[in-house]
Amino acid sequence: MQSNTRSWFSRWYSLKKIGWVFKWLLLVAMLSYLYVTIREKGQSLQDVLQLLRERLTANHLTELAMVILLTPLNWACESRKWQLLAQKIENISFLQSLKGVLSGLALGFIMPNNVGDAAGRVLSLQSHQRLTGVGAALLSNGLQFYVSLFFGTLGWGFFIGQHSTLQNWPQLTLLGVLIVTLVFGIWLIISRKNAERYLERFKWFRWIEPYVDVIAQYDLVEIRRAFRWAVLRYGVFTLQFDLLLSIFDVSLPILTALACIFLVFFAKTLIPALNFLGDLGIREASSLYFFSFYNIAPAQVVAVTLTLWCINILLPVLVGAFWTLKMKWWRE
Repeated sequence: MQSNTRSWFSRWYSLKKIGWVFKWLLLVAMLSYLYVTIREKGQSLQDVLQLLRERLTANHLTELAMVILLTPLNWACESRKWQLLAQKIENISFLQSLKGVLSGLALGFIMPNNVGDAAGRVLSLQSHQRLTGVGAALLSNGLQFYVSLFFGTLGWGFFIGQHSTLQNWPQLTLLGVLIVTLVFGIWLIISRKNAERYLERFKWFRWIEPYVDVIAQYDLVEIRRAFRWAVLRYGVFTLQFDLLLSIFDVSLPILTALACIFLVFFAKTLIPALNFLGDLGIREASSLYFFSFYNIAPAQVVAVTLTLWCINILLPVLVGAFWTLKMKWWRE
């Protein structure tokens, strides 16, 4: 029995090391892409810093203030969503929910992203059965992912419709896969209880079933309520991004700008991030790719995404870190 345990742990540890190597390689590739793209346009990091100094001034105070003020609304939407879903485990206040969400954001910097997010939320619960909150946290993230998938699919369809060079079988196949995934997501929510019964046949699922069983206990009304907050949060993200495009003088038709924003957020959702950087690098690299189709200066794109990361991620992480230090990690 001991040797089996050691063997299982060795396999898990090996996979974890492979995952870390992959993430580091991905980071190097993204940073290289950023460097090469910026240099090809005859620009440098100095141009990005110069843009930040020029644009983040009193001349754009109104737009910048709106972006900053939307950040609490952004995380308030996520907190309300988590508060609704956490009711299956215990009744929590909005403030408790907010603490859990921001603590999860902070823990995501030192743990694998989804693990850190779920840990912060679960640890903020007071119930002795709080580990069942893992399922609620997974559902919360799943709903936000579905929103990103939906708008990302719209963005991709619009994007390839605008560019004939992208109208070939790999890109069209990807669009088909995204549509099928959207339909599958709807089916999975409607048939979640049947899906759970099917998964019970597998030994690996029986081990995690006590933690995710709560997902099958939500009715469609409860899921719809949480889903509405996920959509609202996505709308806040989009508005912030669009305001920053205006601040840094990136002028595009509204539908084109929205398609690029949707695709950047979708890429951020799909591509794994190095934890201590959050999604820094992913947003910049994907933004450079999609906006390059419209001859936007790389320095403008990087300045937009870097500002968004500082306002939307870095500042909330500092708040979340404070609450994380005050958590009780173990219950009697």
